[in-house]
Amino acid sequence: MSEPQDPAPADSRRRLLDIARRFLGDAAAPLAVAPLGDGLINDSYRVQAPAGAFVLQRLNSAVFPAPERIMANLSALADAAAAHPELGVRLPALAAADGLAYVRDADGGLWRLMECIEPSRTLPALERPAQAAEVGRVLGRFHRLGASLEPAALAVTLPGFHHTAGYLAALEATAAEARLDDAGRDTLARIGARRDLVSVLDEAVARGDTRPRPIHGDPKLDNLLFDPAGERALGLIDLDTVQPGLLHHDIGDCLRSCCNRAGEAGAASARFDVGLCEALLSGYAETTAGLLSATEIDLIVPATRLIPLELGIRFLMDHLQGDRYFRVRHQGENLTKARRQLALVADIERQAEAVEAAVRRAFDQTHGPGR
Repeated sequence: MSEPQDPAPADSRRRLLDIARRFLGDAAAPLAVAPLGDGLINDSYRVQAPAGAFVLQRLNSAVFPAPERIMANLSALADAAAAHPELGVRLPALAAADGLAYVRDADGGLWRLMECIEPSRTLPALERPAQAAEVGRVLGRFHRLGASLEPAALAVTLPGFHHTAGYLAALEATAAEARLDDAGRDTLARIGARRDLVSVLDEAVARGDTRPRPIHGDPKLDNLLFDPAGERALGLIDLDTVQPGLLHHDIGDCLRSCCNRAGEAGAASARFDVGLCEALLSGYAETTAGLLSATEIDLIVPATRLIPLELGIRFLMDHLQGDRYFRVRHQGENLTKARRQLALVADIERQAEAVEAAVRRAFDQTHGPGR
């Protein structure tokens, strides 16, 4: 197998090959390395080796202050999956080098090599309710697996993640020092008009209506693998944000991503598909009967509004701070993304009664009428 040239400089390519071989243990093995995906945080590469295909990643230490914690969480999750095969949670296997699941490069960067689950694909959008139900089942099985772990068994990999009030405070402090154009001022005003929504989950925790559990943290459509036909969901990938959190963070983010007919990169006129929402939650309820209380089920609709609002806050803040967190292809992209998320919030609000009814129907199947 030849080692084809790629657009990266030769010294960078040699470094990637050297790091991959530290995991694979064969200095003479022919390898092909190519950039993989459009991830916003980590650097990712596909490695083709005689033993199969792998994903090589350098974790972004500017985002994750203690990347070793990520690797410890992945090990704990893999142990739980091995102890509960009946749940059918598919996780990419990690390669080891010198007894560790990661290596350090000369600059101190942390790299990992993991199985590339094949054959598989991601979907640009959900086209049918059956696909949405598959997504719900995969997320439900993952939450069932998380329920087998104590939250304290997992380290916090991303401090402040999903602390919406903290994001809003940081945004307002940034905006006070920034020069906003008309679009920026309008976006900030739309966020401010929903200030009452920002603490809805924090207040629920304070009342004892819900509690922290292990979560995925980023179950968007891009992080869901399907079979080649796009019919059966295989599992969740991108597990860097696995840590203690609220199930509603995952549910809201999954619905936000999977039920927007305009897509993640679609037009500002987002459209929340209530039919896909009901199908996804029906699949979730099918695999998680008894996991959520009736009060927690009632929090799903507020959470589904909150998560795109939170992401809109984060996109706008990054735009005002010079695009330091999310990678962008052009100036202003994060502002556009913020406005898309707020358009989605508005569409969910417009259909509030229909979304509430869809949630009730989805969970009535497993909890009974009235839950």
